[in-house]
Amino acid sequence: MRVSIIVPVYNASAFIVNCLSSVSSQTLTEKVECILVEDCGQDGSAQLINDYIANYTGNVSFRLLEQNKNQGPSAARNRGIREATGEYVFFLDADDQITPQCIETLYNIAKQNNADYVQGTYNASPQPSPKERESGLPQFLDNKKDIKNLLLDYSKIQFTPHNRLVRRQMILDHDLFFNEQIKVREDFLWMTFVAKYVNRFAATPVETYVRGFNEDSLTHNINREREIQGYKVLIETMCENIDPFLRGRQKNLILEALLMALRAGYYDDREYLIDKVKSINTFYEQTLLNLYLKTNSNFLLRIILKIYSLQN
Repeated sequence: MRVSIIVPVYNASAFIVNCLSSVSSQTLTEKVECILVEDCGQDGSAQLINDYIANYTGNVSFRLLEQNKNQGPSAARNRGIREATGEYVFFLDADDQITPQCIETLYNIAKQNNADYVQGTYNASPQPSPKERESGLPQFLDNKKDIKNLLLDYSKIQFTPHNRLVRRQMILDHDLFFNEQIKVREDFLWMTFVAKYVNRFAATPVETYVRGFNEDSLTHNINREREIQGYKVLIETMCENIDPFLRGRQKNLILEALLMALRAGYYDDREYLIDKVKSINTFYEQTLLNLYLKTNSNFLLRIILKIYSLQN
């Protein structure tokens, strides 16, 4: 297969047919597979998928896999990766859609540039269109430093698994599976590991992905215990896996994750998280961080981030 589209499904009956229709309407369908992983929902999504597949006559190879128990989107995506046969994988959420030219556009760019990763552009309007939109991303990079800087900057690139082609062999070679301990922030954590291994990056200004809105999704239903666990595992794992290459950029991202956690106000173990972040900093940086947390001074924060930037 050229591309394996992986769709985690949980209580998505209101959206799944439109999602599947957007896949079957692709301008590139030969050697494209769509693997749907149903995560023990209770709304009949599996039956809708089976009915759709039974009546489909096109080239896309649809497969439905059903989990034995509810395990969350990380486990569903991981199973999809293991079952996939495509050169590239593409993650699609069940409540979203892709524009008709999405897979052809991304795949052609991947082959033209021998890219490990190709980033699509999100659709700005409610309806899919072939329009181009300024994404602010370079169309191609093969400088490892530039790539890692970009992929670790969520002000420039969304920390989500969907709307990008990723070389499947790279995922397998470097064990780039999603952390199944957490059901939120798993995409944030996944991107920090992907950034370590991408050697050739490409992007397109062509709109490829249309976001939906599902009020029942994990993203829109805040669960305090789940958020605590997510941030805790995120910060612990990032601190324990920081590497020497662009160390300052990684410390910047870890600090941002800590500040998001503290501002959310979820933490009883606030001091533990702060100490974890301090452990990757020098004594001088720790002192500045202590002062910042006491004063909330933007001036001190800018100094800390400036020191980090000098380590790149």
